[in-house]
Amino acid sequence: MEDKFLMDNLMYGSKVINDLYMHGFIESTNDKVFQAFTKALQETSKLHNEIFKAMESAGFYTISNVEDKKIQQTKDKLEKSCQECCNKE
Repeated sequence: MEDKFLMDNLMYGSKVINDLYMHGFIESTNDKVFQAFTKALQETSKLHNEIFKAMESAGFYTISNVEDKKIQQTKDKLEKSCQECCNKE
């Protein structure tokens, strides 16, 4: 199989697992459960970061800076959309 395909699947899997552990962390019923989910979340988050770094160094993820103008345009668009939604009532 293709490396990118495999790494994409690993990345997706680690996101799902992190999400599950995060909910366990948030909804822990006692200290022992809290500590177990805290440790699991830290370990899988570290693994997720390592997968991301490997994908980035392999060229599967490219990160670039976004111009301030584009950030402002997106912010303005979202604010306008929110205002239109709120004014419908």
